[in-house]
Amino acid sequence: MNGGGVAAIIVITDGILKAFKKNEALSPDRARTKVELDIRSRWIFNNLVSKGVIKKVSGDRYYVDLQAQERYLRRRNTALVVVTCTVITAAIIAAFVWR
Repeated sequence: MNGGGVAAIIVITDGILKAFKKNEALSPDRARTKVELDIRSRWIFNNLVSKGVIKKVSGDRYYVDLQAQERYLRRRNTALVVVTCTVITAAIIAAFVWR
């Protein structure tokens, strides 16, 4: 996947999480449906469900588990830093090798 694809996934993921916060769907008793949250990205939404960031309750209602979200975002950000550092290091090495 190219950098633009990764950036798009991050933007959509963040938009989904913001929809939950905006609608205060942060606990089982405040859960909302995807329609109420205006969520259209099924693949990214399902990914967040499978990672436990978004939890399903009865009647196709969902909420964000804030602790799981924090862990998910920390892992995602760490991975982005590692990939970025790896690409920069590879570019520097390539610049010296192909002089």
